[in-house]
Amino acid sequence: MINDHREAIATGPDLPLPVANALIRAGLTQLWLPRSLGGLETPPLDFFAVIESLARLDGAVAWCAMISSAASRFAGLIAADPMRRLLPPETMLAFSGSGHPTGSATRDNTGWRITGRWSWASFSRHSTISSFMCVEQADGAPRLTAEGAPVLRAVLLPSEKVQVLGNWNSGGLRSSGSHDVTCSDVWVPDGCTTSMEMTERQPGPLYNLPFFSSFAISVMAVPLGIAAASIDDLVTLARTKVAFLNTLPICEHESVQLDVAKAKTRLQTARAFAIEAIGSMWASVSSGQPASIEQQALLRMACWNAGDAAKEVVGRMYAAAGSSAVLEEVRFAAQLRDVHAVCQHINFATRLMVAPGRIMLGLEPGTGQI
Repeated sequence: MINDHREAIATGPDLPLPVANALIRAGLTQLWLPRSLGGLETPPLDFFAVIESLARLDGAVAWCAMISSAASRFAGLIAADPMRRLLPPETMLAFSGSGHPTGSATRDNTGWRITGRWSWASFSRHSTISSFMCVEQADGAPRLTAEGAPVLRAVLLPSEKVQVLGNWNSGGLRSSGSHDVTCSDVWVPDGCTTSMEMTERQPGPLYNLPFFSSFAISVMAVPLGIAAASIDDLVTLARTKVAFLNTLPICEHESVQLDVAKAKTRLQTARAFAIEAIGSMWASVSSGQPASIEQQALLRMACWNAGDAAKEVVGRMYAAAGSSAVLEEVRFAAQLRDVHAVCQHINFATRLMVAPGRIMLGLEPGTGQI
């Protein structure tokens, strides 16, 4: 189906409806929905494998499934009963939203009034539930913690109450539908919101993962899958492409052989690090132990490395393909655009490596956002 809609996916700004509906029907947009709500509560390494496989087919498709499934985890950070009232039973759901706290939540009796504008709300046109991070307001001003930071509240609401602005216009992830969205004065009951302490979260190790680590786990498979596809495509091209003033296909060129071997090595080492870091943290929380600060640091390092390695691999394959890489009928240009768009996400920012470096040096991390 992805191949059948390749032209529309390349154009965007949203996934074609048949592809989006197929993702939803297959349950690929709610991988982290709790079992208590009819979800799979997919273990992280299985989640990783699914998203990586989708990314080998198309970066935007994988991105939409990843974002929606990662957002479905919010339903497990809130008590089950209010979630049952919000989420229609026996329905395959799609989620969207933003973790950037650019909205406000103001107390109103037994609920909150939500107003704001959020960017990068991927899959927003196809979602049924939206999840947003907001800053709590009191007396017309943000509430602050004892340390002076804004008090944050996560909210879930029906996507029909959210306006999609339709402004997504990107070189990479063109059909991810990562539009800005707004809502104004929408009332959300207490039970569909949670503070950052998440005291009402549902049982199970998936919902005991550190908040920021869960996002790193969800996102890192996308660039690795794109990179794997770029190697596959170069290998296929190299069997038939004959370079200018040559008589043998480029698979016989030593430079191409070296490029493929180096790319595969870089990809496999990054992938192994990612799987080891995820597996170590999952083993801890599955046994009832909290993830250690060192495990959180290693996971952050593995996430950054996954993006860095993927950009290097895709760039190397693009160069090895020669002039063929610029043609839209092959995927090298799309892969190059997609992997760089993915790696602009905050989870791949180099500055987030400071805290792991401090931890490795025996210092305090200097932040709670590892």
